Amino acid sequence: MSVTSIDNKNKFMLWAISGGRCQYRGCNQILHTDILTKRNFNQSYIAHIVADVAGGPRGCITRSTLLADDITNLMLLCDTHHRLIDRDDVIGNPESLLLEMKAEHENRVANACNISSDKQSHIVTLNANIGTHTPNVQYSIISQSLLPDYYPAIAANIDLGTVNTLNKDSDLNFWNFELGNLQRRFDRLLYPLLNSGDVKHISLFGFAPIPLLIKLGVLLNDITSVDIRQKRRNPDTWKFDDDIETIYNFVSPAYIKTQVALKLELSDSIADERITKVLGEDVAIYSINIVNPDNDIIKSRKQIIDFGEKMKEAFREIKKIHGQDVVLNIFPAIPISLAVQLGRVWMPKADLSMRIFDQNYLLGGFFETLLIKHS
Repeated sequence: MSVTSIDNKNKFMLWAISGGRCQYRGCNQILHTDILTKRNFNQSYIAHIVADVAGGPRGCITRSTLLADDITNLMLLCDTHHRLIDRDDVIGNPESLLLEMKAEHENRVANACNISSDKQSHIVTLNANIGTHTPNVQYSIISQSLLPDYYPAIAANIDLGTVNTLNKDSDLNFWNFELGNLQRRFDRLLYPLLNSGDVKHISLFGFAPIPLLIKLGVLLNDITSVDIRQKRRNPDTWKFDDDIETIYNFVSPAYIKTQVALKLELSDSIADERITKVLGEDVAIYSINIVNPDNDIIKSRKQIIDFGEKMKEAFREIKKIHGQDVVLNIFPAIPISLAVQLGRVWMPKADLSMRIFDQNYLLGGFFETLLIKHS
């Protein structure tokens, strides 16, 4: 129990630099509003890291008195974590750890406050079953990945997908259901906001089959300002690194044939036999590939932008060779973010119609999922 009367100046300063929230790592509880009744009252405790008496938690004969009213030694805490550090688990909360927590929290508050008012971003998610896997994209995690470049415009995500359904991507009705649902939710939840100008920037987090993500990219197009995020495996994060250079190779076939296919070999290689199994032998097979395909290649925004430029090149070149009436059959092995970017750079009035295929072992390989027609 503190015996020191803390100066009001330090109390007010601590409230300011903590944002009125518990500074214990992982808590972040608002301390000025009751979570149930929404009534405003002070629920905070000001705790000493080094106790203000030598015999207190983390106390020191020489330093306790010196630090008793020093803001660098004070933490704003909720009742639970005040009791934890001073009574229930003093040993598990040493001075060094509490100083780390205090610094982390105050830096996070400072970074959030440094974001200018025009850096609001609406978080849009698209979640759908991928095989037997049901995605779990949590707002609390993805919203933190926006900082320090943007901050959430509203305290919720706009979800355009469906999860926890019995539909699997091997079911015959899966694609009609999911594509119809995507269109309806886009028209109802997002399009009115885009049309009214209420949405200036979107941070997009997708975890769904590739054809659905391509369709979402088409709906968003490249007029809307969209930051497409990629879930990385190593490290486990939605954040990007600094710019990374990836060389995307566009490879043309030796002969012109009646049908046209484009392999996107970025997550994995695709043998031509897997395409001729579906389309027959009368098909000219183009490819966009990289030296070492990998499902965790996307680590920076530049890689997504550069892929979009390479897709534009492929669209132009294939149209020039085969004419505007041919349908471009797309066979993708690409990360989630690139699927959205593919859809965004496709121009309905300028580019070829696309038939999108998806790989499914239960259905014997690649199969057609949707047709995207030019206008």
